[in-house]
Amino acid sequence: MSTVPDDDADLMDRVKAGDPAGAEGLFTRYAGPILGFTERMLGSRAEAEEVTQDVFLKMITRCGQYDGRASVSTWLFAIAANACRDRLRSAWRTTSVPLEAVPEPKGEGSIEGGLLQKEQRRVVRAALERLSREQREALLLARYQGMPYAEVARTLGISEGAVKTRVFRAVETLRALFAEEGGPTWTAARS
Repeated sequence: MSTVPDDDADLMDRVKAGDPAGAEGLFTRYAGPILGFTERMLGSRAEAEEVTQDVFLKMITRCGQYDGRASVSTWLFAIAANACRDRLRSAWRTTSVPLEAVPEPKGEGSIEGGLLQKEQRRVVRAALERLSREQREALLLARYQGMPYAEVARTLGISEGAVKTRVFRAVETLRALFAEEGGPTWTAARS
């Protein structure tokens, strides 16, 4: 009976060796975060699921391209970000893509509270839609995925300073939009 190691690099070595347990371990660990990122980028759960599947297929078929200079998670998010860019470029040529961020929460609560939360999510989605693709990518990776700026920079193939600038501008834009619409306030603290 084989056990799956906890280290991402060990799992990637297993993928390179053709061991399905390596791919399964990485899928288990990163499918949820990558799906959340791609859904926020694309605005469609169905498209996000397709892209997430493609990310893991590419991980398997292109595992020889992984050289270990970046973390496995950075490499996977870079594949996801590139796939989202490709989808958005092709969608932009045909139609605009609405950004549907987070699925509705399941649970108990008042109807009024649920409606208020739904309205707040709508305002946030609309504001995120108004950011440039570059700002939205950096913000989603840094704030929603909790990646350090250095890792976001490696994922997007830009400098750490460019990441900081994009996140700063995104936050400033969101603050202004929320102030205009009386929406939620955006905190400056980095999460």
